[in-house]
Amino acid sequence: MNHVVMKRIGLNVLFLMLFTLFVNAQESNYRKPVIVVNYFDKSSGFSDGDCEVVRNAVLSSLSGYERLRVVDVETEASIDEETKRRLKEAALADELARSGQMKQLGADYILEGNLTKLETKREKDSKGKITFDGKLTYTVKVVSTEDGTVAYSNNYEASSSSSDTEAEARTEALKKAGVSCALVEAVCPLNGILIDQDYTEKKGKLKTCYINLGAIHGVEAGMYFDVKTSKNVAGRTVYKDVGVIKVESVLADDLSECSVMRHGKEILQAIKQYTMDKTTNEATANPVVISSRCTSGRFIDFSGLF
Repeated sequence: MNHVVMKRIGLNVLFLMLFTLFVNAQESNYRKPVIVVNYFDKSSGFSDGDCEVVRNAVLSSLSGYERLRVVDVETEASIDEETKRRLKEAALADELARSGQMKQLGADYILEGNLTKLETKREKDSKGKITFDGKLTYTVKVVSTEDGTVAYSNNYEASSSSSDTEAEARTEALKKAGVSCALVEAVCPLNGILIDQDYTEKKGKLKTCYINLGAIHGVEAGMYFDVKTSKNVAGRTVYKDVGVIKVESVLADDLSECSVMRHGKEILQAIKQYTMDKTTNEATANPVVISSRCTSGRFIDFSGLF
């Protein structure tokens, strides 16, 4: 590639980074949502130790999402021992009282769990070897500290297989507990804007673009975002899905580079429509917006083939 062209591209990216940092200076005050993982409840047949194994597994699973701050009620220094005792003994049984207590400590949400059932099954293979499978059933609930309402609730299962003993099958099932992406998306979705500058296109389709979310929001390479257009209808904002993009690299606190995974033509049309609308009346022009999504689903990247 011509050195002049490469230099120009580099300067364009540098300008874009400086521009977004200037325009979005307020992002430096961005605060990740805080989720406190409370003590778990259990039905008969479970020990306190079982509860802690599952709770720690859920903590580990939740901590894998950079977009939020996870706090363990057991180890958090700002939670005094009396509060821990009351939480553990269900003295704060009222949902609103519990939420208010956690809100004072800076929490946005409380995650609670309940272990409901643990089963083991004896298996025998064709050679006569005996093994054991385990299956744990549990419930996870996320409560808003703002008003005590349930933001998310779901039943989960965790399984183990081919353990040598029944006790091992139980323990392994407990250790495999966790939470799903659906919980994080329901409680802490990431919403932003697709920047209508320095994108690349080929044969009438968008190939790469930039978004105004980055490291400070917990964006990581490999994350997917739905791309949406919006319009005002009867005093409301109505959104329409137009495509899917994938984060390739995080460039700054509020800047990431993305590739197009689906419907590059439609996304490009949306960007150009927004650019045209801005020239007419910037105040009423609706930008192309993005919203995080779980990585479930099959996306085939054909960008290198066309």
